Amino acid sequence: MSLPRAHRFRRVTGKSIVPSLELQSVLNVDAKLRIVTHLPLRELWRDDGLKTTARIRSLTEDDIRSLLRSGKIQFVVVDVGAVPRWIQPNGCFQFWKNEAQPHLAREARVILDDFPGGYCYFASQWDGGDPASPIVVLEKQH
Repeated sequence: MSLPRAHRFRRVTGKSIVPSLELQSVLNVDAKLRIVTHLPLRELWRDDGLKTTARIRSLTEDDIRSLLRSGKIQFVVVDVGAVPRWIQPNGCFQFWKNEAQPHLAREARVILDDFPGGYCYFASQWDGGDPASPIVVLEKQH
């Protein structure tokens, strides 16, 4: 019979863990100080209080072009070890042309050396609560 994790940890180290306190400390971190710790992203946040776990779908280049044609769009670059970088809405088209499009992965498996700078983005659409302003998350792989 296996002991619960807290008991195993206490037996090995002499210390106990309280998962609820660990979880609380993660949830109460100031959004400006939180960093991405793993990909794929499980939660998206912004320093104005926006939090969402609603990943809608993966996006292709054509999907992103269609969203750009339909109106306002919000790009967010996420990279392990960094805070999410929200691109200003008035700079989204330039960002798309100069940065996102040349680095957008077109297949699930990629060779990073095939991309400028040796990195690429995997794109997905997230629900931020405003259907008129879709969020496009670009997960950076390098």
